[in-house]
Amino acid sequence: MSIQPQHQPEQAFFRVADACIYLGMGRTKLHQLSETDPDFPRKIRISPRCVGWTRGQLDAWLEAKQREATA
Repeated sequence: MSIQPQHQPEQAFFRVADACIYLGMGRTKLHQLSETDPDFPRKIRISPRCVGWTRGQLDAWLEAKQREATA
């Protein structure tokens, strides 16, 4: 009998800790970017204590940064 890994759907919404891991940065840097960088995507407020970003928002920002670096 073989054990099959469970299929987990790709994460669509990233809360702060997950966004930090996805982007490879710390909480302080993420907070700084979200407050001061006009190009960084605006966070989505789900509840008073729950904010985050969609994968699409973060991917678009990363792609723009990559284009800047190679231009």
